[in-house]
Amino acid sequence: SRVLQLYAMDRGAQAANAACSDIFVIASTQSDALPTGPTDSALQILETAKVASIECSNIFGGERMANPVAPFPDADTDAMGMSHLKARSGSPLKGLQLDVERMFTEAVQVFPHSMHMMEFSRNAVVATVLKVAFKAMVEKARFCTFTLFGYRQMQVDCAFLRHMVLHFVTDNKMADGTNGCKNLYSLLSDVMLNVGERCTDRECVGVEEYYDEERGGLLTPLSVAGAIMEKDEAEVIARFVISEA
Repeated sequence: SRVLQLYAMDRGAQAANAACSDIFVIASTQSDALPTGPTDSALQILETAKVASIECSNIFGGERMANPVAPFPDADTDAMGMSHLKARSGSPLKGLQLDVERMFTEAVQVFPHSMHMMEFSRNAVVATVLKVAFKAMVEKARFCTFTLFGYRQMQVDCAFLRHMVLHFVTDNKMADGTNGCKNLYSLLSDVMLNVGERCTDRECVGVEEYYDEERGGLLTPLSVAGAIMEKDEAEVIARFVISEA
């Protein structure tokens, strides 16, 4: 219904506002240090998605979440799992490679058509909320120039958001024939393509492995993002993780 579309867009706008609030600051941060975890902006995106998910579950019935949060892999496991990105993890992406990656980025319809009935489901609403937020990140990145630290922080945030997608959205086709998870993954890939094209340190673009002896040696964006789950901060985790009860 039209009301459901308006609700999804309103929550999406809230998530988008959170997503874009710190991108300029992140982009311009000068630091040789590695990020320590996802930014508060990334947490706020998921916090809004959590609210929408619970509210829709209360209205439509059914599960409050799509899946429990999957464990975050350590750096070694993550690096092995990225074998399809081996060329990227060992060497930076150049201009032509970025162009090729962009060719394979799928066009995603973010905003529901006003003449179409929106699917009455928690899954469809939450997918729309996240699509609006991620699309906002894509567009905001076009107006920034990213430092080395800024690029890496965006890698960590996007890896974190990508990992958390399955907690909120099921990996199945929806009524409109699209797969919410695949659409969201495509948008996050587009975020990093835009960030990479605007990074001042061309040698870091596409590199998916870092090294920090003080933090155990090999690190990846996802292993850095997963550190938030290892901290004894139940209140922080409760902001974006949906409980079963």
